[in-house]
Amino acid sequence: MNILIIGRGRVGRALRRSLESSGQHNVVTAGRRWTRSSVQRADAVVLAVSDGSIETVARKVAPDVSRSTTVLHCAGSRGTEELRSCEACGAAVGIMHPLVSFPSMRSSPDLHGTTFSVNGSRRAIATSRRIARSCGARAVVAQTGDGAYHAAAALAANGAAALAFVSVGVLEDLGFDKRAAERAIGGLLQSVGENVQNLGVPSALTGPIARGDVGAVANHRSALRRVSRDALTAYDSVVPIIVKCARAAGLSQAKASKILRTTKA
Repeated sequence: MNILIIGRGRVGRALRRSLESSGQHNVVTAGRRWTRSSVQRADAVVLAVSDGSIETVARKVAPDVSRSTTVLHCAGSRGTEELRSCEACGAAVGIMHPLVSFPSMRSSPDLHGTTFSVNGSRRAIATSRRIARSCGARAVVAQTGDGAYHAAAALAANGAAALAFVSVGVLEDLGFDKRAAERAIGGLLQSVGENVQNLGVPSALTGPIARGDVGAVANHRSALRRVSRDALTAYDSVVPIIVKCARAAGLSQAKASKILRTTKA
């Protein structure tokens, strides 16, 4: 399959590297400029551009697509409306959103084992599945344009990074070198991610709340009050969610209530 990736940012680079390493497709990338012939030769045109640019770029490529072309964008917060110009010219259109964190231009995340959320026409979904498989990822059909979908992804990815920021700060206060603290918390989060993938939720939950250890929770709060008020606020904010997860894993209502009362002390 001939694939044209428009966009040389974080998502575009990761897709290009993953697809090129698979050796299964002919991959061409373009930045702000591309040739008409590159669009005309492409079986799939992937718009890995900023959310606000999707509709503009789609209009520019539309005159050169055909009924055999599939046009996809990679934005989890947008639907297929931005691709109407391509659809009007006969192309199949859809969404292919990698549920992956892309924080840096310097290094691309490994897409193997990740999930691509896909939607759109039947052919667009089939093309997205093919691309995902070539990247070693799985494809799941989902309502990606729904704000709740994007919020769920942001809550997990951005929330985890923000909590890591707080935890790294606590370790630094306790004498850790910043880089050592980042590696330590990063490794911990990696193990959590593996547990979620392998065991599911709530089975991946560990720690004192899962065990119903009220004393440990009280000790955590006392220590954080001394070390970092910001960390204590973050801790108290997530405890009710952890308790709910623990309840789903079998924690008794009595123990759950005792733990929740400690955050009000």
